[in-house]
Amino acid sequence: MNNGRWTPEEEQYIRDNAGKQTLEEMSAYVNRSPLAVQLFMHRRKIVTGQLVKRNLVQEILRIKFRHPEDFMSTRKFYTAVKINQMRWWDIYYGRKPVTQQEYIALSDYFGITLQEAFEARQLNMFNNEEL
Repeated sequence: MNNGRWTPEEEQYIRDNAGKQTLEEMSAYVNRSPLAVQLFMHRRKIVTGQLVKRNLVQEILRIKFRHPEDFMSTRKFYTAVKINQMRWWDIYYGRKPVTQQEYIALSDYFGITLQEAFEARQLNMFNNEEL
């Protein structure tokens, strides 16, 4: 039986197999319930099933923060960018594409000039092609 704490090995297993195995398969391996695995993935912002080709929200967050998962959204954030909570998580996880208006609002909120955001998009695009 576990004490509720996740070991680094369990976390790495979940990160490596998210999207490849079902919640039930992963939960059996780490000896936890499927709900515990799902909540762990949500807390750690482990993304599965991304639909957009390039997640621009993640790119904006990488400009402002080194790790996008460090950003915690608040009610003030949602009000300032005029994006509701459900919409935010859809675009954050890449389940839906970000609109141009949302992209501009996020850039303004994080204090990123549109030139910086545009340059980061272009540089990232060329770096990905070289790999």
